[in-house]
Amino acid sequence: MRIELRCDDPSLLKDLNTILKSQPFPTIVTKTRPQILIISHARQLDSVNSLRRARKSAPTIPTLVIAGEIQDYEIRQILAMGAAGILLRKTFAQHISWAIPAISNGCHALSPDISESMIGEYLAATPSPSQQAAKERVKNLSSREREVLQLLSRGMSNREIASLLFISPETVKDHIRAIRSKLGVANRVRAAQVAWLARGSTARNAVQEQDFTLQPR
Repeated sequence: MRIELRCDDPSLLKDLNTILKSQPFPTIVTKTRPQILIISHARQLDSVNSLRRARKSAPTIPTLVIAGEIQDYEIRQILAMGAAGILLRKTFAQHISWAIPAISNGCHALSPDISESMIGEYLAATPSPSQQAAKERVKNLSSREREVLQLLSRGMSNREIASLLFISPETVKDHIRAIRSKLGVANRVRAAQVAWLARGSTARNAVQEQDFTLQPR
């Protein structure tokens, strides 16, 4: 397997050469007609720029990025640019033996730490059954009722809601009665809990974010 190394750290470059020579698959480190490109720079921006140049000059060559500390948005950026894999510098020696065959066969290869982070992010963005059910219940409200519910869930009183929406407090009461009926809840606190759940917040977080204290009114 012909591998090109683009690395500005002499110590890491030495480690890469040593590790690649010890792999069970035949490896040649070369700059001529490489089959795989490995990029690693001290600065993450340099790795991104190197990857960008590589994708322009040789878009069909699978590229593996070895990164130091890396943020989630940087992982997304590197993958979106076409990298076939990302390994962390602190553990790449443990994973390069399977990562290189994987990307050479058209798969993606990510360090376990990165995979766990991305899975956690995906699960956090995926509504739970209860959250999805709350979203469906809120969808049944009219646009005005959703406005009232949103303000109610921020801890606003009927009078405050009325002032903000330029309607009377009595009209707000009517809307809240309709909201409670459509959501199937007994009081405004329960209605607020449905609103919090629908937007993926806990009661505590929702109150802290808005700097309000919800009180039945």
